Amino acid sequence: MAPARTSRRKTKPKLTARTADRHDLYQRSVQDGEFDARFYSRWFEKLTGQKLRRLREDFCGTALLCCHHIKLHPDNTAVGIDLHGPTLDWGRTHNVAKLLKPEQQQRLTLLQQDVRDRKNPRAQTIVAGNFSYSVFQTRKDLGGYVQSCFRQLEPGGLFFMDAWGGGETYAEQVDRSRRSGFTYLWDQSHFNPLTHHAICKIHYEFPDGTRLKDAFVYDWRLWTLPELQELMTEAGFTDIVVLWEGTDRKTNLGNGKYRITTRGEACPAWVAYVVGRKPSGKG
Repeated sequence: MAPARTSRRKTKPKLTARTADRHDLYQRSVQDGEFDARFYSRWFEKLTGQKLRRLREDFCGTALLCCHHIKLHPDNTAVGIDLHGPTLDWGRTHNVAKLLKPEQQQRLTLLQQDVRDRKNPRAQTIVAGNFSYSVFQTRKDLGGYVQSCFRQLEPGGLFFMDAWGGGETYAEQVDRSRRSGFTYLWDQSHFNPLTHHAICKIHYEFPDGTRLKDAFVYDWRLWTLPELQELMTEAGFTDIVVLWEGTDRKTNLGNGKYRITTRGEACPAWVAYVVGRKPSGKG
């Protein structure tokens, strides 16, 4: 009888606070680049009747969305803008480098600069995702950003801002959710109802009991849907719509399916998108 063969399959090392990479954890716990790229492409075509080819991602971080947009079509180009150089460098190493064809990498531009810079490239769509525009905590500052996006969009282009809200967003609490190999903690550590100033943090816990505390810390203002729509109107955007996420009846959580609506549900927590269009006649 032949001896039993020893399996040579390598087991994936378990994550710990010492070995984990915070950017990798963020992408695995918060982002879905492929879903998002298809979402923006689909809604752009639905709202404009055109194909989305030129996307700009503000506050792009590791440029995951940009990379997935590039993969969707050989004519797609993307520009990612962020102030934090080390995060952009991480994205170049771990995301851009995975674009296997050299011509794909050539269609992606990453810029370390202010998203309000007048020299930023124009695009068919500008995306302000992951609520990052919340770093602007006054109406003047956020309004200035929205106005700069209006100027830098191509005529007929769309500006997307995601938004979050609901009663639970005002509570100082920690939400825990399991992921593959770790636990993700969203910590709403401070909220001031007079100013809507919020401090939010992301922590990670691992099976060995170690913890990566304050992996990401956000000093934000929680903006409301009416405020975002008003700022878009003041900047010159038209045909402004809200895309509201539906609810999964089994889990009572968001189902990832969005529709245009003028009436949302009074959910404990919700995610939506505000979308404005730059009139075709505007240069």
